[in-house]
Amino acid sequence: MDDIQARSSGHDFSETGMRWAYEGLYQLRQHVISIESATEYLRLHREMVQLESAWLTGPPKWALRWRFLDAAVQDWANDPDFARQLRDEAFYGSFFAPPNLDGIERESLAQAAELVHCGALGELTETSSLAYIATYTYTHTASATGDLGAHTSWWKAREWVRERAVTDSDTAVDMTVAAHDVVSGKRHLLNTATAIPATELVTELDRLAAVLGGARERDGKPFVDDLHYDVLCDDYRASMIAARHPRTGIRRFEHKLYTDDLRDQTLDFAAGIGRQGTVEELAGIDRTARQDGADLAAVGSSWLDQIAEHAERARERLFAQGIEVHYPHAHDPTLLIQAGHSPVDDVDPWYGWQLRLTQLGDEHTGELHQIGRYRSCEELLTALQNRTSTTGPAYDATPDVVPAEVATMLREFGRQLRELDTNVATSATLRTAIRSGQPIHWTRNGKQSNTTGFTAPGERDPAHKLIETPARESQCRSTGQERAQPPPSESNPIRDAARKRRERTARQPNRTRPRRRHL
Repeated sequence: MDDIQARSSGHDFSETGMRWAYEGLYQLRQHVISIESATEYLRLHREMVQLESAWLTGPPKWALRWRFLDAAVQDWANDPDFARQLRDEAFYGSFFAPPNLDGIERESLAQAAELVHCGALGELTETSSLAYIATYTYTHTASATGDLGAHTSWWKAREWVRERAVTDSDTAVDMTVAAHDVVSGKRHLLNTATAIPATELVTELDRLAAVLGGARERDGKPFVDDLHYDVLCDDYRASMIAARHPRTGIRRFEHKLYTDDLRDQTLDFAAGIGRQGTVEELAGIDRTARQDGADLAAVGSSWLDQIAEHAERARERLFAQGIEVHYPHAHDPTLLIQAGHSPVDDVDPWYGWQLRLTQLGDEHTGELHQIGRYRSCEELLTALQNRTSTTGPAYDATPDVVPAEVATMLREFGRQLRELDTNVATSATLRTAIRSGQPIHWTRNGKQSNTTGFTAPGERDPAHKLIETPARESQCRSTGQERAQPPPSESNPIRDAARKRRERTARQPNRTRPRRRHL
């Protein structure tokens, strides 16, 4: 968009216009978290998307300014210590480390600090938490009525949606599940569905639960349940430390998702086994994670990587294990049938062999002939059922009868393989969707991970690249450990600029660090 188009669009693309527009957006973001009406929530969200889209698709200069301001606000939510240090250095930098920011960028840092410190928040000292909001509306109703639920975790929000979908049969519904940052107000869409039958929605939610986990089953034996509870607390402690760690970086959001799920699942499990004092115990874990977690090494991967690797390993193990069954031909006791699934052939892994016994009762003596190799279990069973006991034509009046227990075993193995294939695909889709800042979008007769622009620009993570540099956030404050490189779209412009200033400052002699002051 050029300057003439910008003026005709009705938006004031200037510093003053940007300040007022972003403050209005921030107030809308904070207000929408407390909305109780699904209709009003969706309406305000559309209004926010339109406002932010106007600036992100406006003149390139002001689109960059807007992204810088948005990233500055998000820094206060993700790492307030870093945001405070950056603000102080920008305004009170030493002679040897002049801030590499222009006046508008410095004012954006000041505005970001002012916005997040307004009200009861005060001076932030730790990373923000998430509020989860789910909407469930009917697609073909005259008025856009529906339900809205506020929750404390993604798991609780998914369960809330599922409870409603179970009772709606084949009714077409729309739904959203989003995580709102309580400091920045940033809305992260996690799941969306459009005109999907409620029964299909339940199926998709169950597929997610298969890889994400859900309510923990109780054993009934006190010592087993107590051990399970201890494991949940240990997992929660590790996840909380990762979510609060100052060097977690771009993985912080996904660690927060997992931490919130674990907390609610632990509370649910503790209530089921009659455990007392769980709230206080988890609060103690929170304090320990904040105080002592920074001294530990940063976690290089997250639960998204773990569930994807677990799904792949489980599938590989079952595929390598295979299955093999033997049974006598129904009409010829001298003919034994061997069938199963083998990893030798990836294209046609299902196979069948027949052994013609030369001595009845001696399975080690005979002539072995291949029946065939097949792509699916059902193709194999069809071939086995039509197989004859003669060496002549394969299909005659005396077809074989596959024992019911044999068919059940083969079909069950095939079902397990398909289930693991689904888990592998779901976990990969989940990881890609969350890390790209896009929701998992479901439609009728299938789902797709929305990585092609379904989400409006206002839904994307604020860490857009403002300057051409190969640096990543992990390079800004390196721990000396090898870490995964994030996608280019996840580069944080503020952190990149800070890294460059620190590298330049390190070459200056006799530098003294100024005393911290606050605005």
